[in-house]
Amino acid sequence: MAVHNGARYLPSTLASLAALKTPPGGVQYVLVDDGSTDESADLLETFVREQNGLDERSAVCIRRSASGGLSSALNLGLEHCSAELIARADADDLYVPDRLLTQFAAMQARPELAALSCGFRKIDQNDQPLKLRTPEQGPDWLAFQMMFMNSLLHPGVMFRKSVILAVGAYDPAYWTAQDSDLWARLVSAGYSVDNIPDCLVDYRVHVSSVTGSRGAKGRQLSLTVPGRLQEAYLGKLPPGHDIQSTVDLYQGFCRMEPAQLAAGLDGLRRIESHAVERETAAILARFRARISRTSLMHARWMRRRAPLLALKLYVQARRWRAGSRRLSSCEGGTRSVRS
Repeated sequence: MAVHNGARYLPSTLASLAALKTPPGGVQYVLVDDGSTDESADLLETFVREQNGLDERSAVCIRRSASGGLSSALNLGLEHCSAELIARADADDLYVPDRLLTQFAAMQARPELAALSCGFRKIDQNDQPLKLRTPEQGPDWLAFQMMFMNSLLHPGVMFRKSVILAVGAYDPAYWTAQDSDLWARLVSAGYSVDNIPDCLVDYRVHVSSVTGSRGAKGRQLSLTVPGRLQEAYLGKLPPGHDIQSTVDLYQGFCRMEPAQLAAGLDGLRRIESHAVERETAAILARFRARISRTSLMHARWMRRRAPLLALKLYVQARRWRAGSRRLSSCEGGTRSVRS
């Protein structure tokens, strides 16, 4: 865990870490104070002293005089981790007592996995629950979906140190989306990642979080991850291919302008034309089902503002939904056929 001025939520986070049940062999806590100017360093040092007094547990706090950013702080922490299996944590989240036991057992049972995340519950700044999220699962699907979104909760992940180091660990150039970049490099190198449905993290949402405060520059930096994956998938990005619009239409998290919707629709069609030839029936069915839902949602929003575009989205959504249904009965291991 890396911390920079996290004193507000750190006591409750540390209490949840102290309550974690211990897998065989014990637990080592590696904490990095990334140049905090509040009480974070003192809170971490107190936690280290308390944990080092317990059986089968050890803890270390590495302090930096000035902040170097989350990615470099996490890399510094990795250097001090003595175990092969490493669980990430953030300084403002809470963790259920069985988290390590559950993920340790899953990683032991699935040695092919490089990283494994989990379900989570969103909470607000006052610990009030907001929404329970059950993550999508399946290494092949998550690798494909990485072209459009990150499906692994970073502070809920457990990964293998040797594999993370093999792909270069965290890239300091990514002051945001450092997790998306890392997972993308893992799947591009042929490693598997997955989620388990268990809710193991209370994930705090607040305006001062990295995601909540990254702004337009951070958004553009984060888009370089799906951008390079889409480019690799298509061979090269053709003129006019709009990465942001393609991502936004796939995700369906925000309303889009008509020109962006048209560009996003072109981008999804372009990727689908490659997926028909390359993906299993199961992956193609899930892809079509997802983009059918989001396209239909945007068609409803556009009915009055841009009726012709809304009709175009509606017709395409119906086609994708019909194609998904035709493929849903196919075996997941068979290659899809053009339909």
